Amino acid sequence: MPATNPPVHPADSEDASIRLYRLLCDAMVAADTAAIDALLTEDCVLTHMTGYPQPKVEWLSDIRDGTLTYHSSQLVSAEPDTIDGFPVVRGRSRINATVWGTRGTWNLQIVGYVVPDPAASTARNPTGWRFSRLDASRF
Repeated sequence: MPATNPPVHPADSEDASIRLYRLLCDAMVAADTAAIDALLTEDCVLTHMTGYPQPKVEWLSDIRDGTLTYHSSQLVSAEPDTIDGFPVVRGRSRINATVWGTRGTWNLQIVGYVVPDPAASTARNPTGWRFSRLDASRF
């Protein structure tokens, strides 16, 4: 886990974490790596459904050069939750993407670990939160 003590959320954090997930999906489809960067901590790692743990810098580079292209994202659900006391959002979407040369549509669940944003309320991320870790799997 990224910290030993879970962050304490304000009363509106559930709405903010769901908004954070929606912003992430929108930025992925737009290939807006600056927006994605603003939603993630510096040390964030995306663990793909294959099990590959990809550092943020590499993931953003793959989006920029077209190795990963997200064509569309259809939201199925987004729910706040906790894992071992840490706040997360469980987002489920139908993602059409080209991933390392293979195009397909996947029912993708992303569990995003949510932490307070030290640069709260920027234009690209007005939620006050960032993802410190993203775990992707099928649903």
